[in-house]
Amino acid sequence: MADKEYYVGGYCFSSKEDVKQAQKEQKQAEYFESKLEGRNGPGMLAAYDKILDQKIFVTPIGWTYLISLQKKLRLLGVAEEKIRPVPMYFNFVLNNNKKEEVKQRIVSSGNKSKSGKGKLSVILNIVLAGLVLTMFGIALSGNNPNILNYKRVILNEYASWEQDLTQRERELKKKEAELLNGTDKGASGTSAEDGKEGSFNE
Repeated sequence: MADKEYYVGGYCFSSKEDVKQAQKEQKQAEYFESKLEGRNGPGMLAAYDKILDQKIFVTPIGWTYLISLQKKLRLLGVAEEKIRPVPMYFNFVLNNNKKEEVKQRIVSSGNKSKSGKGKLSVILNIVLAGLVLTMFGIALSGNNPNILNYKRVILNEYASWEQDLTQRERELKKKEAELLNGTDKGASGTSAEDGKEGSFNE
């Protein structure tokens, strides 16, 4: 015996998705019933046609409600030819010829999709391989340190720092020498000026 959680409105469904859809349709049927109560024949027929056009009901729960609407329409005096039948959107029984046709269509479409998927897969793999190689090229030739070239970049950076420091050291020594030469000349110049002032004062 089937599990009771699959029962809705006197029907036993085979999946939880079908049960959810049936429960939804049961609520919709109750809603329509409350809205259609007291309507005349043409008003109820218009609502019935709209429900069919929107394909709201796809389970036996909804179909049962549609059949009850048909009975009400007849009781309200709506002509039989104006009442549309409840459409069934799928087959309940397949004959053997149709089964074979369906199997052949599935097999042929499966083969087409496999060959199409295979080509697409090869193309995507080639593109991805090209991108990976490009990324390695950029990483190796770049100046920023990364896992592939960190040793070379860091050694180059230290070498440039050493060159900068050596250059600055030379410039400092040169300026220091100029300052020392300038202070020696300045010291001898001031002593001579002192002698001139001393002789002028006398």
